[in-house]
Amino acid sequence: GSVAYLGAFTADFRKFMVDEWNGLLKTNEIPHTPNCTIHTTLSDPVSVRAWQIAGLPSDELSTENALILRKARRWPLMIDPETQANSWIRTLE
Repeated sequence: GSVAYLGAFTADFRKFMVDEWNGLLKTNEIPHTPNCTIHTTLSDPVSVRAWQIAGLPSDELSTENALILRKARRWPLMIDPETQANSWIRTLE
C-alpha cells in the first residue's frame, strides 16, 4: 500500500496511515513485523547510505520518497521546486 498510495501525501499523513495499517494488522491478527514501516520493510542500509552520498537528504521523508521511486513499477511524477531530487537522480544515474 505504501508504494502505491502514500507517495503524494505529507510525512504526517503517511505516519497516520502507517499507524492505522499497523493497528488493523494487529486487530485482524494478521502476522506481521511489529511497527513495520516502508523504511523498515523496503530499505537496505547500504543503498540508503549510497543515496545520501549521492545527494539525497538524510531525513525520513526523502528516504521514503527514494524507496517509492526505486520500488515503483512506473515512472513517478516528481514535483521538485528545490531541484534536490533532480540533482540526486543525475548524480545516482
